[in-house]
Amino acid sequence: MDKLRLPYGISNFKTLVNENYFFVDKTNFIEQLEELNERYIVFLRPRRFGKSLFVSMLYYYYGLEHKDKFDNLFAKYYIGKNKTNLANKYYILNLNFSGINTTSKDNLLYGFRLKILSEIKDFEKRYNSLNNYNSNEMPSEIIETFFKNHKDKKIYIIVDEYDHFTNK
Repeated sequence: MDKLRLPYGISNFKTLVNENYFFVDKTNFIEQLEELNERYIVFLRPRRFGKSLFVSMLYYYYGLEHKDKFDNLFAKYYIGKNKTNLANKYYILNLNFSGINTTSKDNLLYGFRLKILSEIKDFEKRYNSLNNYNSNEMPSEIIETFFKNHKDKKIYIIVDEYDHFTNK
């Protein structure tokens, strides 16, 4: 039997599984979240409490581009044996707001705009979309354009490090 490694600072679910890190199976919460039938779900937990790892797990579970990796990632966990109908059914927009410079309002707005553009660009690349966005627009306008461009898709939005601004 291989020794399990301790996952200090690992917040990527795929890395954790593929590199043989210890993981307390929390995949049953996916099923419970779906049973809530809520449109928006917010996780309010203290820092270093596993939020980023959990949303990473959701990214791999719901992302349609990970369908072929489902068994590799989830087979040994609860949700792998109890797969829901929503597994691998969504396009994922993953917004991570860590690392934004908050020393001034201008820096904050600039960093926020860059994060939005970067994550949208990543989405466009992953799903072979060829849309352009005006980098001089306000973040809300960029997001509005994004949703207009993708109104035909079922998009699951994951926001991580949403508390970065308040922590700074």
